[in-house]
Amino acid sequence: MSVSKNVQGFTIVELLVTIAVAGIMIGSLSQVVTTYIHTAQRGRYLNLANSYVEAKVEALRNIGYNAISLGTTNLTPELPSQLPLRSTATMVVTSPENGIKQADITITYNDQGTSNSYSYTTYVGELGVGQ
Repeated sequence: MSVSKNVQGFTIVELLVTIAVAGIMIGSLSQVVTTYIHTAQRGRYLNLANSYVEAKVEALRNIGYNAISLGTTNLTPELPSQLPLRSTATMVVTSPENGIKQADITITYNDQGTSNSYSYTTYVGELGVGQ
């Protein structure tokens, strides 16, 4: 039986280099996917906070100037349940001028160890919107 000397295949060095390159590529891809998921989650939380505040501002404008009480209100129980645990929200209503009430809404939540706080301000006039 004769053995051919033209046998083709991969050497052990070629296989090790291929495995190392594949490992680096998989590690990099894993980091990209993790970063994408975190960025998408951060955007989702911000979108939830903005949507909640927009609805709250609309509710304030609908109830009108006279029904809005001055002072601080805890809005935490009203926050969307999709926001992280221990999220908080407060609304401080002041009257910087006669006929105008200013509502400052602040939402704070923890996103993977980072505290995010967003503040929103709206004004409600005695004469209505645009007056």
